Parts: sequence; structure tokens; C-alpha cells
Amino acid sequence: MPLNLDPELEATLAALYADHKTLPPPTLGDVLTRRSTVGEGIRALAGTMPDSVKTTDHFATAADGHKILLRLYQLKDADQGQSECSLPLVFYIHGGGMILGSVDIYNAIVGGYVAKTGVPFLAVDYRLAPEHPYPTPVDDCCTGLAWLKEHAPGLGIDLNRVALMGDSAGGGLAVLTAAKHVLQLARLILLAPMLDNRTTEADEHLSRVISWSVDDNMTGWSSFLRNTQGGDIIKEHPVVPARMNDEEVARLPSLYMDVGELDLFRDETIQLASRALKVGVSVELHVYPGCTHGFDLFAPKAAVSVQAVANRIRVIVGYERIGKEKPQ
Repeated sequence: MPLNLDPELEATLAALYADHKTLPPPTLGDVLTRRSTVGEGIRALAGTMPDSVKTTDHFATAADGHKILLRLYQLKDADQGQSECSLPLVFYIHGGGMILGSVDIYNAIVGGYVAKTGVPFLAVDYRLAPEHPYPTPVDDCCTGLAWLKEHAPGLGIDLNRVALMGDSAGGGLAVLTAAKHVLQLARLILLAPMLDNRTTEADEHLSRVISWSVDDNMTGWSSFLRNTQGGDIIKEHPVVPARMNDEEVARLPSLYMDVGELDLFRDETIQLASRALKVGVSVELHVYPGCTHGFDLFAPKAAVSVQAVANRIRVIVGYERIGKEKPQ
């Protein structure tokens, strides 16, 4: 059977593009156009912040003095229990191909997870390539985690119950951040993660339906890797998640991963899952039929999107039990 778009997703995409003038895709290396089209597209699709969620902005200081925004999302009526340090937390790293996106753009997306789970989230506004290539985005995420480690008691957060979560490029950065071992993580939650700079072509089944293209991917990775695409920077470990060695993979926390079968990142997601299992890391992997990159954002009411979000909610709500079982 051929790989086809999920019917509900296909109908939603057809209606979406019918209402918008089709523009030619940006050329290879055009970061600014991608920021204005893809970035603002995410913001528009994400909708509005749920009324039940409140946010508080904090700032961590990077080694170069830059102030990194950390936005804390909580239910407005939650019992914080700050004196007991009993709350779980998800540290969230947004997507955007290493070159676009922000905490503000992802505001409603992160708030939506908090509204559905009741679990607090802390989102990091890391600096973007190409203005800030590797290692700055990873260092910013690590600085954010270090800030959380220091301030957890005042926030009522149990550091044994912290998960790291990221989508797309945020998933790749989440792997690289986890590999730095700033703190012991209860789980690593990766949504269609961007893991391998060697993904420079799409197979015949993907070419007509992918929503993040080969040119998009090459633009993102070349920006992140200072335009080396396999040059000397790749010798530093870990720089690209797919190039991590087995020892580094074995030290990752248990993994939850999902990806669409029509996503450019499908194979690299499956490969990391397979490698993790072979070195003894627990993995839950979902490959959703007929789905492109960002399918749940394009068609949130489609049955497959509802199922994917339900699985993520189950993991976010349940991961804290893993943390409780870890020795103090």
C-alpha cells in the first residue's frame, strides 16, 4: 500500500492552502523568509493561551552576560505546595529548525499542555542560529536547566521529577542538552525531533507532502553548524544527536518519541529509538500513519492528532512516577 496523507489531515491542509496565496518556497539558506513565513505560521496555528494558565517570566544569565528568558507556565488555581518541593515540571525547548521560533510564538502550545495536564512547564528562549550557532543554543538550554536546579526549592519543584521535552529542532536540542547532564532527568520527550544533519534528501513517498523540506533542513543545520555541514565542528561530541556514540546514547533518560510516517525526520527518529533500545534505554515510540511534520498543529481535531496528543498527555502526567522511583 502506498503512503498517503491521513484523509482528515489532507482535507484540512487543502482548506488551509485554499485560503492563502501559495508563495514559492524560500531558497536554500534564506533564513529571514523562513522566519517570517514558518514562524508566523506557527503562531497563527497555535491559537490563544488557555484562560486557565498563568505565566511568570524569569531570566537566567549566560556566561557572556546575555539574559535568557525562562517562562514558567502554571494553572491559575493550582496548589503550588512550594514548601514541600513536590511538583513535577517539564522543561520545554521549542522547535523551529534551529533558526526560528521563540517562547512567545510557542506560548499557546506550551500553555495548552499545561491546561491539559496540570503539570507546570518552564520554556527556554534560547538564541537562534545563524547569528548564534553551536554551541550557544545548547549552552542557553543548559543555563536554563542550571537556573531551574538552583531555584527549584522556591518554585516547589522536585528535581527528581523533571522531564525535558522538545519538538522538531527543540527535540534535537533536548537530546544535546540531556547529554550535558546538568541534572538527572526523569524522561526525555521528543516530538518529531531534528536529529541528523545528513538528512539531505527525501524519498519518493515524502517529496510531495513534507511540510519541512530538504532545503529547510539544510538551511537549519548549516546555520547551526556554522555552515560546515560535516566540517571540523562535527568532531566535537555531541554536536549532532545522530552522531552521538553508544556510550552517550546509553546515558540518556528513558525516551518518549513520536513522528509522522510522512515526516522528513521519520527515519532518524526511528534510528535513535533503535539505538537507544540496543544500549538499554527504555523507549516508547509512535509512528503515526499518513502524518507530516507538525500534523497535530495543522489539524488538531483530526483523530490521529487527538490520539497523538492523548499519548503525550499520558506520558507528561505519568512520567513523574519514574522520578519518584529514582534514588535520592
